[in-house]
Amino acid sequence: MFENISQYYQQRCVFNDFSLEINEPRVLISGPNGSGKTTLLMLAAGLIAPDMGKVSFNQQSVLDTESKKRIGISASKVALPGFLSIAELVDFQARQFACEPSEHWLVQFDLKQYWHTKVANLSLGNYKKLSLLTAVMHQPALLLLDEPANGLDDKARLALNLLLSDYPGQVIIASHEAIAAEHQQVRHIQLQRSEPQAV
Repeated sequence: MFENISQYYQQRCVFNDFSLEINEPRVLISGPNGSGKTTLLMLAAGLIAPDMGKVSFNQQSVLDTESKKRIGISASKVALPGFLSIAELVDFQARQFACEPSEHWLVQFDLKQYWHTKVANLSLGNYKKLSLLTAVMHQPALLLLDEPANGLDDKARLALNLLLSDYPGQVIIASHEAIAAEHQQVRHIQLQRSEPQAV
């Protein structure tokens, strides 16, 4: 839930006294570049704090450590450590969240063959798949995905659609593309680009 959020970026007002409640299991946020889609996800993940207002998930501030454990995010602004291999990053994620790496999604996203490849040496598509894997492997109650299909090949897109259809938690996606989520009602939220305002 976003309560009276105000957020500024390089002296431009992205959100001004913005409130939004999201209860649906599948939500698609769309809008032109600069409308605040990625910023909204970063706020929802607790990775940035609003300049004013409050963001909560299940009545708890997303800035709290316990809340962050129940949230997963894949976004271009959340960089993966390039000096680690896929194996090392997956192991780190597993220890951080006390979970087991999903062999299923490693296979579905075709990452096993790159197991010892450094993150910095991955192609755009494989980097995106690894980002999705690390976001989902601890099965967070809230999964936030920024342009999740960007850079994916057809096989990975099918795997993503399967993930979106079957995932037990809430999924909020920011994307220019429509999303396929069988057996799930998708709420569509359209953001508008605000005019620049001095602060």
